[in-house]
Amino acid sequence: RVRPDNDFFVPEERWLAPLAELIETLRREGDSVGARVGVIAYGVPAGWGDPVFDKLDATLAHALMSIGAVKAVEIGDGVNVAFQRGSEHRDAMTPHGFVTNHAGGVLAGISTGQAIRAYLAFKPTSSIRLPIATVGTDGQPRTLEVKGRHDPCVGIRGVPIAEAMMALTLMDHALRQRGQNGAVTQPMRPIPGTEDSE
Repeated sequence: RVRPDNDFFVPEERWLAPLAELIETLRREGDSVGARVGVIAYGVPAGWGDPVFDKLDATLAHALMSIGAVKAVEIGDGVNVAFQRGSEHRDAMTPHGFVTNHAGGVLAGISTGQAIRAYLAFKPTSSIRLPIATVGTDGQPRTLEVKGRHDPCVGIRGVPIAEAMMALTLMDHALRQRGQNGAVTQPMRPIPGTEDSE
């Protein structure tokens, strides 16, 4: 599956006009806004990752946090798990596949065969046209005004970067899996309900 072909990479066209209006308003006002970006990888086989030091979700979080302006990364339900009970968060399985994907395709640091879901929070650009109070090297109050080009939302530019970072991380795990288990020939049935089973 490919990301939507529009300037904001949003899957629902009804958001295009409001987003364009928001960005234009921010540009006029010299301000900026943050963004929450979702990246989903389909077709990742079960078994990639490690239960201790190289957990798939840990390496994904590390890679995605390395992107400039990213201040938070969530896997699956992310911070919402703090408000869930174990009985609602766990991902039950049936002969037809997983019922839910709260874990975001990773359990105990290892891929489950479900879609891997990650979400990134991009901060609003701090170098904006609006003046800000600061202190000079002499300790005296000053006003700082940044001149030049200003991005109203760096999260928009972050979409293809996040996709690339997830792809690089998954490829790294694919190569590790191949290097550590290359001779393993035990065939594994596709997990029902995943793309590989369709």
